[in-house]
Amino acid sequence: MRSKALPKVNVSLETMRRLYRTTYAVMGLFVNLEAVEDGALNSRLLEYPFVLQKLDGRPRGRVLDVGCTDSGNIVAPTLATLGWQVYGVDTREFKFKHLSFHFVLEDIRKTSFPDGFFDWIYAISTVEHIGLAGRYGVKVDDPDGDFKAVTEIRRLLGPDGRFLLTVPYGQGGVVKPAERVYDRSRLQRLLAGWSVQEETYYYLDGGGEWHQVTEEVAGRTKTPGGVAIALLELVCA
Repeated sequence: MRSKALPKVNVSLETMRRLYRTTYAVMGLFVNLEAVEDGALNSRLLEYPFVLQKLDGRPRGRVLDVGCTDSGNIVAPTLATLGWQVYGVDTREFKFKHLSFHFVLEDIRKTSFPDGFFDWIYAISTVEHIGLAGRYGVKVDDPDGDFKAVTEIRRLLGPDGRFLLTVPYGQGGVVKPAERVYDRSRLQRLLAGWSVQEETYYYLDGGGEWHQVTEEVAGRTKTPGGVAIALLELVCA
């Protein structure tokens, strides 16, 4: 997994919280947010602002929301409202309606979109679930489901496109039926052929507060029990 030395944009955790809460309040007028967990404990507190910040000020284009079906999903509605052509893909129906939002009921491991169709693709806490039986209607295990999904995402991304990915991070393993937890080794294998433009790690302490930490500290997180996440901006190498 190769990293480019690019300037890092430093945004305080409090700024990210304010952005999330403001967007959350506005989008509550349009979508059902009741299913969202307590914001202080939910990784969406960091993940949603991460995506919105990355797309802020960029030329409006086509963006794909992988695993969009979440009643608390405020990112797709926000981007559609701001003029992006937003596509959502999931194996479960997503009820949000907007002229600039296009939902496709498909599996991200194999979609009907043409090659290089998207300018941006994001997968918020989604890839770790793909191919694990027992949740989201999945009945058959596919141990390499996450690899297949990222391979398909690579096919769908345009030449200058960007992929935003968030995943659980720590001492790697599978917490069945919930999710995979990525360590350095599996994440490097998952992202073979990608170049990391930016990577940030957060750890949730026992008091329910998120802290930005190094990859080394996040990698020591034990699961189940501890919670850490990786936020990555990627381009095709």
